[in-house]
Amino acid sequence: MNQNIKKEFEKNGFVRVKNLLDYKLDLEPILNDMSFIMNRLVHRFVKQKNKKRVLGYNFKKKYSYLVKLGIPELDQYFNIRLPQNNISVNSDFFASQSIFNLIKNKKIINTISKILGNEINSNPCQNSRIKQPEKRVSKKNLNDGLVGRTPWHQDAGVMNKKGQKGTSLVTCWIPFTKTRIKNGSMLAVKNSHKFGLVNHHLGSKGQVEIKGKKTIEQLKTVALEANVGDIILLNKYLIHCSLPNKSNDFRVSMDLRYNKSGQPSGRDPLPCFAVKSKNKKNIKVNNYKQWIALWEKAKNKCIPRKWSYKYPLPTFNNSLKDLKNII
Repeated sequence: MNQNIKKEFEKNGFVRVKNLLDYKLDLEPILNDMSFIMNRLVHRFVKQKNKKRVLGYNFKKKYSYLVKLGIPELDQYFNIRLPQNNISVNSDFFASQSIFNLIKNKKIINTISKILGNEINSNPCQNSRIKQPEKRVSKKNLNDGLVGRTPWHQDAGVMNKKGQKGTSLVTCWIPFTKTRIKNGSMLAVKNSHKFGLVNHHLGSKGQVEIKGKKTIEQLKTVALEANVGDIILLNKYLIHCSLPNKSNDFRVSMDLRYNKSGQPSGRDPLPCFAVKSKNKKNIKVNNYKQWIALWEKAKNKCIPRKWSYKYPLPTFNNSLKDLKNII
């Protein structure tokens, strides 16, 4: 690969690495596991007389049917982290062998190492997103980042104070479907990673959002389109959002995150563990059982307080770091 990944990343705040992943080996197993979860939900929530018919639907039609049932927090069954709030012993999340394989994927980790070096941890600030055509999304969920539009933000903004200040974080965004402007690609503000951390506040649906987002209308943006097999790496300070899905098809993606070992994860006590090191003794998590045990241990720590992470909002208590005062 002749691409100078680090140079592009430092210059633009992002880099698209084409054809890195194999659909059959790396991505399809995860979609198959999502289908398995969907079938579980059909058995759990669909009326007996309709189950056989719904089980025969394809991935998209089955998911759309489940959405219409109004299942509370449906997206959480497919999300690869614990829910933010109301943690209990029954809190569900998507943690399959295929997800662990992707987190530990050598092609991804070796690419990340060109930016972070050879001591790398998996970071728990991770998500998966199934986005239907927006015309099928309820009004209350239009600005829900997991199923609708994702608001303007920096990935550093979703970490705690220690992570914001002391962690070199890289987001690895992975499309499972061809992603273009029409079906809701990401949109980034050019050179915004050079601003450093800007002020965020609580946006719609309780999500982190850039304070003074109207200022972004004055800035140049670039659409981060990608094909299946590509990955897009993002600087933690890059200001970005996702566009609405105006197509007639689904947009499925996953964002994994990695940081330099020895630095705060930004989401204690969720699992942060070494995936690459010059010293093999630092690699403590070698299989799926060890990985899932970390998540169960973290869940048990979160149950008494009933939340897994909180956003430190506003990020800054004064206006000096408001976007309008930086540009």
